Amino acid sequence: MVQVKKKAVRQAILDSAYELFSERGYHSTTLQDIAGFAGVGVSSLYSYFPSKLHLLYAVFEPWYRAEFTELEKRVLRLKSPRDRLRAVLLGLWRDIPIANIEFANSHMEALASADPGEKKPSPLLKWNEERLAKLLSGALPANSDIDHGALATLFIMAYDGFVINRRLNDLRDIERLSDAMCDVLLGAAAR
Repeated sequence: MVQVKKKAVRQAILDSAYELFSERGYHSTTLQDIAGFAGVGVSSLYSYFPSKLHLLYAVFEPWYRAEFTELEKRVLRLKSPRDRLRAVLLGLWRDIPIANIEFANSHMEALASADPGEKKPSPLLKWNEERLAKLLSGALPANSDIDHGALATLFIMAYDGFVINRRLNDLRDIERLSDAMCDVLLGAAAR
């Protein structure tokens, strides 16, 4: 018998997954937990999502895009290149992760344990790199020879590290690191 997909059931699964990934993390949340919390059977989950990783991305991606969009709005309101660059770095490395650190860490757990033969369920990384490169091009002086795309990739990789270390209570001075990076980039751009 063919199962009919229902919006309410899908939403219950998404709500359950968001809640549990946010509270427990990726590895400590099972599909059985998500199904039980949503009031459905585990087999129903597979009717909507082909894997736990796909389910995580179904809830993580909208959350992350909304957080990053808010960061863009904050950055674009700022006038000076230093203020913009600093806001980008603090937003990416500090503010987005602490908006829901366990959820951000769930994403890191999922990526660290994903099958290397599988593709990511979403083009979120590409979207993020493109949007971040655009923000950086607006924050750095126009005469700069800095590769904004490469810099965006580097900053996203740093985000990954900050998320993991924050979870382990290794709280680096992100403000000091952001200021140092501003000094390096704006000093390099001025040469």
